[in-house]
Parts: sequence; structure tokens; C-alpha cells
Amino acid sequence: MHRIAAAVWMDLVPCLCTALGAGTVFLTGRRTAGPGRGAMGLSAGIMLGAGLFGLLLPAAEAGGWPAALAGFFLGAAALAALGPLAGRITRKKSAAGLVLASAFYNLPQGMAVGLAGAVAAAGEGAGLAGALTFSLGLGVQNFPEGAALSLPLRAKGATRRAAFAAGAASGLVELAGAALAGALAAHLAPVLPWLMGAAAGTMALTVARQLAPAARGEGGRGAVCAALGFGAMLALSALLG
Repeated sequence: MHRIAAAVWMDLVPCLCTALGAGTVFLTGRRTAGPGRGAMGLSAGIMLGAGLFGLLLPAAEAGGWPAALAGFFLGAAALAALGPLAGRITRKKSAAGLVLASAFYNLPQGMAVGLAGAVAAAGEGAGLAGALTFSLGLGVQNFPEGAALSLPLRAKGATRRAAFAAGAASGLVELAGAALAGALAAHLAPVLPWLMGAAAGTMALTVARQLAPAARGEGGRGAVCAALGFGAMLALSALLG
């Protein structure tokens, strides 16, 4: 049980940062005044950068490119298969796709930081300092990710409270992943690159299928915001090493 507790505690910071990022939806203007103008482009850039620098490249470093790319394509294929099903259930395909994709890529992220916490609790691996660094780094990344979910949902017509709830709930998925990683810490490490690659795949498909077309509808502002979002994640990756 101590490994599970350590894994969950280690993921509290990323979970809180996701909720704080989702809370930026309360700072947007009225929907009739065009809230989220540029939000789709910004979200597309953030998700693309987070998937590449925060998940796919670390997955390749940990398990090699074959495992990372295999997970990438499996994750994209799973979301492509399940997305229409979620849309039929909710009858709000775009919003359902964003929420489903968030669950897919937040689960392995939570498992990654939870595994680091569980390993540190057992006195193995990089230790507590390394696990805390990983947790804080993921938390910094999760702030814009929370906004990348709540702002598009607001722009699609959701209320601020509903958009915030969806963004904050995506952080709770990470906590569930952390608890699972703590319980399976002894057996999980070999498949973690696949899980991280799968998370990157769901992000990429979400950008290609939903956010990028919407960003094109925002015109030049959408393109500029997409570049800014991607550049911000690149800079963050460089700062965190």
C-alpha cells in the first residue's frame, strides 16, 4: 500500500496544475464576443508540442523508437475507433472526442509519474529528488494542457463550469493512473514506453481531426496561436532538460 500512496501523492501536483490550467476558462470573455478566438490554434500547438516533447521523445529514449512508434499508432487507432462510439453516446462528437482523448493521454502520464513515486518509495531508481523533479515538470506541462481542453470546450458552446469540470476531471484520470502504477510498479516499467507513445498518438489524432481544422477557421490568428503554443512547449522542454 505504501507504493500506491507514494504514487498518488507524487501525482497531486500535476493533477492540481491541470485544474488550475482548466480554470483559465473563467478568464475568457463572453461567448457571444468570441471567446476562444485563437484558442483552437493555441490548443493545437500545445497538444502537438506536449505529445512530441513530453511523451514521444521520452518514450523513445526509454524503450527505443520501435516501441514508442508502435504505441503511438496503437493509441491513435484506439482513439479513432472509440471516438465515434463516444460521439454516438453523447451526441456531441467534438466535445466527446476531446474528453475521451484527454482520458487516453492523461492515464499514461499519471502512470509515469506514479511509477516514479513508487520506485522512489522503494529506495530504487533516481530517488525522491528525481521523482519530485519529474512531478514538477509534468505539473508545469499540465497547466497549459488543462487550458487546451477547457478553452475549446467553452468555444464549442459549453458553459464555463462544464468546461472547467471536464478539464479538471482529466487530472483525476492521472491520479487513477498513478494509483494503478503504484499497484503494478514491479511489472509496469517494460511497457511504459508503449503507454507514453500511445498517449502521444491520441494527442496527435486529436490535433489532426478536431483542433487543426478549427484553428484554420480562426484564420491567421489561429495559425499564430498554434505556433506560439508549440513554441512554448518546445521552450518548456528545453528548460526542463
